[in-house]
Amino acid sequence: MKIGSWIKSNLKYLIKPIVTIKLMIFFLMGSVSPLYPTIKQGTLEFLAGRYQVDDPRFKAVYAENGRLYGMDLSANLLSPLNFYLEIKYFRKEGALTYTKEKSIFYLLPVSLGLRVIIPIWILHPFIGAGTDFYTYYEDNPIGTVLNFTNGYHLTAGLYLQAGKLPLFLSARLKYTRALAEEEKGRRIQLGGLESSLGFGFIF
Repeated sequence: MKIGSWIKSNLKYLIKPIVTIKLMIFFLMGSVSPLYPTIKQGTLEFLAGRYQVDDPRFKAVYAENGRLYGMDLSANLLSPLNFYLEIKYFRKEGALTYTKEKSIFYLLPVSLGLRVIIPIWILHPFIGAGTDFYTYYEDNPIGTVLNFTNGYHLTAGLYLQAGKLPLFLSARLKYTRALAEEEKGRRIQLGGLESSLGFGFIF
């Protein structure tokens, strides 16, 4: 049977999938041209979440994880490329391994990075990477430590825009690698997994 004759005899069966495919293409093309305003210049975002330091020695004193608070300021460079600056605060109380005396740990992470944001209707998924500068302070009966270290991170998340208003909600995961030098050449991994939620303003 010739191809032309086969198409004519089965045309009614082909119409439905062809129309379905066209509708799907139309929907996808429409979805990448959002009905709602996108991030034009940048964002100001307030974050709250949990942070878990990877190092086993840290976990032995301060347990699993703690609360993290922060702020994110971003600026669009060339769509969909976005530059961001994050400043966060982490505090954790624990007990020394042997004496069980109180120990307090403070961490101030500052992160710089680039991410790609893809607007899909009211959703703005993103993925990015960057560098980190950690300031940390520990106080207990053994002594006090004030030190600094550098690191790097990977992050991924999602913005959910609140209709036509210049407001959004967000959710993200971030993993940081930051090794700090201690006495006698020992190192401690202060990086770890961060999960956070946020809300902010688009400008």
